[in-house]
Amino acid sequence: MFELTKTDFLKICEEAMLNEEYCKLLEMKIKGCTRSKMSMELNVSEATLDVMIRKLKKKIKKIL
Repeated sequence: MFELTKTDFLKICEEAMLNEEYCKLLEMKIKGCTRSKMSMELNVSEATLDVMIRKLKKKIKKIL
């Protein structure tokens, strides 16, 4: 599993200009949560979650 310090996590959120929802999604992805758990936590459907994950990956790739 991928290990990030809280400082690294906050830096990524800031540099990628992630809103609160996407920061929470990134945190859950890092922790290794299942898609169904993430969708329940964020109160979105799994299809919407897939779109959010795709957008998150795209934003992170831009800053790397």
